[in-house]
Amino acid sequence: MATDTLVNISLGKEKQAAMDRFLAKGFPTNKWEEWKYASLKSLNDVDWNWNTSEAPASVVPVSLASSLQLKSLNGKFSVEGVLPSGVEILDFTSFAQQNPAFVQAWSNRNQILDQNSMYDLNDALTSSHQVIWIKAGIEIEKPILHQYIAEVSIASAVQSKILIYLEKGAKLTWVDDLSTKSNSETVLSNYVQEIWVEENAHLTFVKTQDFALKTTHIDHTFIFQRANSQVDMFTFSINGGFVRNNLHFYVDGENVVSNLNGLYVPGNDEFIDSHTVVDHRQPNSESNELYKGVLLGNSTGVFNGKIFVRPDAQKTNAFQSCKNVLASDKATMNTKPQLEIWADDVKCSHGTTTGQLSDEALFYMRSRGISQDAAKTLLMLAFVQQVIDKVELSDLRESISNRIVTKIQQALGV
Repeated sequence: MATDTLVNISLGKEKQAAMDRFLAKGFPTNKWEEWKYASLKSLNDVDWNWNTSEAPASVVPVSLASSLQLKSLNGKFSVEGVLPSGVEILDFTSFAQQNPAFVQAWSNRNQILDQNSMYDLNDALTSSHQVIWIKAGIEIEKPILHQYIAEVSIASAVQSKILIYLEKGAKLTWVDDLSTKSNSETVLSNYVQEIWVEENAHLTFVKTQDFALKTTHIDHTFIFQRANSQVDMFTFSINGGFVRNNLHFYVDGENVVSNLNGLYVPGNDEFIDSHTVVDHRQPNSESNELYKGVLLGNSTGVFNGKIFVRPDAQKTNAFQSCKNVLASDKATMNTKPQLEIWADDVKCSHGTTTGQLSDEALFYMRSRGISQDAAKTLLMLAFVQQVIDKVELSDLRESISNRIVTKIQQALGV
């Protein structure tokens, strides 16, 4: 098995404990409830290079006006440019020494990590744990761009981990651009982001995923919110052989707003799995969740969304919606919306729909001289535009729309 070689890797005490947890569980399979529709069992058949030192052959810059550009190239983190005032970047050990109060709160954060052996693997093998620290009251006008690239010449596992910490009253727009090139060899990309949003802070987080077919990407994003904070989260999964997004929100304060927006457009032989958790722990907060998918070719999609409303979380408003279009009779969509409520004074709803393009709408557009393929493209773009239009950055919004149109047209053979 591929994991046999992990036993021989020399690790420190804490990392060895994480490795032991991973080896005890192994790669997730569909026998695990949280992986019911997915499995990473086939990764056991790959002879992985677990500690790649290879650099990507080339890095294409992302066209986006930003205040700072960061790069994670096969797990190697770097900073390009001058840090804006009020922003500090350092390793987690140094950060912890300067912030003992935060470390105490961090140790009590009570994450939900059941059946998440890939987090343990990342914890064991990641070579650096970088912290992006936004100081109290600082508002970063332009976004910080983080370009994440996994590209290798032999089958390799890439581990990356960052912590984003917004102090009280801070405001930040963060853009994650994740990709692999089509000529890359098989990649296991295992990426962890832990985000702490203090009182009255506001984070806008836009993540785009554009991976090659040989890429297996496991994405873990854990967001902890304090009182009066707001997080607007966007996840755009455009390409990828196997993509699993684990997005967990922990609402641990009053008057918190959590907005989760997702869009996935898998094509032939692609599998995109979206798992969300919103854990309401305190009263008088709200969460709004909107996920949409267009499934092309013989693709497979998964949406598994959970909302927890704890006994103390009275006056919670929590809404979840997942809507999907099957653009092919070979596509498959699996959905599992869930609510678990222990409070009695709440407003909560969840629902999911999966259907096909409207024959009436197609007929109407054809009768107006629009070709069949053009009509389908327009209808699918109109369907997903509700999510795209929520992105305030116009350049990024246009880029996402263009990439989705290109993908749809390729699937239709236009």
